[in-house]
Amino acid sequence: MQFRQKKLNLILGALIGLTLFIAACGAPVVQPTAVPPTAAPTLAPTQAPSGVSLTDSAGRNVTLTTLPTRIVSLTPSTTEIACAVGACDKLVGVDQFSDFPAQVKTLPKLSDGFNPNYEQIVAAKPDLVLVAGITSPDVIKKLEELKINVLVVGAVSTTFDTIKSEIGMVGKAVGRADQAAQVVAAMDVKLADLATKIAQAKTKPRVFWELDATDPAKPFTPGPGSFIDEIITRAGGENVAHNASSPYPQLNAEEIIRANPQIIILSDAAYGIAPESVGKRPGWDVVQAVKDNKVFPIDDNLVSRPGPRVVEGLEAAAKLIHPELFTQ
Repeated sequence: MQFRQKKLNLILGALIGLTLFIAACGAPVVQPTAVPPTAAPTLAPTQAPSGVSLTDSAGRNVTLTTLPTRIVSLTPSTTEIACAVGACDKLVGVDQFSDFPAQVKTLPKLSDGFNPNYEQIVAAKPDLVLVAGITSPDVIKKLEELKINVLVVGAVSTTFDTIKSEIGMVGKAVGRADQAAQVVAAMDVKLADLATKIAQAKTKPRVFWELDATDPAKPFTPGPGSFIDEIITRAGGENVAHNASSPYPQLNAEEIIRANPQIIILSDAAYGIAPESVGKRPGWDVVQAVKDNKVFPIDDNLVSRPGPRVVEGLEAAAKLIHPELFTQ
């Protein structure tokens, strides 16, 4: 239970932090992605020139005098991006929640998701540490004091475009710019295919997307300006919280019932929220999605980690919102 709550907090914090905490980082619940196998990079590594200089997602100028050969990633999203651009073999340590691709599961865990183990990080002798936009500025400062290069990967407001840009940035940083370009190109092809398919939809179902129902009377949900709001829109749905006052609000159950969503998507399903339990909440039995058995779980890792697999997350959401478009 403690591990589950810690991971829920991490995912929720990641989503909220990408939007709300960027100023504190100096640079966004849920909360908490690599490319389909057919899109795996195949080009030979491209060497980073001596003195490559980058502006990271926090607006920091980062200069790498040599090509990184030992990389530590402190978030699942940066781990997935590093592997997607072909630098998995350079990873010497990750955080507790990095679990994709499978090969990273055996790497040393150097952070619990919030608190890096600086002694172990130093012992790993990294020449680059990848962190997310939600990473505490104190963590970044400490790593810099240890004379370790730090690259912040996570935009102020996450969109598909910012994710693609960040994949390119990491590719340049690790000397795999060509591979990063391949990853982004594969994402663009898939996004275009999905857009063409969704354009055929004849309806726009009302969607309630649950991020965290630790308090089922007031669950977290994505609102305007959030990345998942963009996913719902791209997937051909209408977010019932689109007019909320913040990107990740808590809605009263009465508000949700009154909005009468036709589809309910649970990205907290992996943490114990079963679809059948939603209709047992007081008053929820009248909601159209409950009456039509359209309460669905979704893999939160696909939609809350800003990396290449978000395209898979979009497709998964589209299949729940418009299954009729994916029957052939």
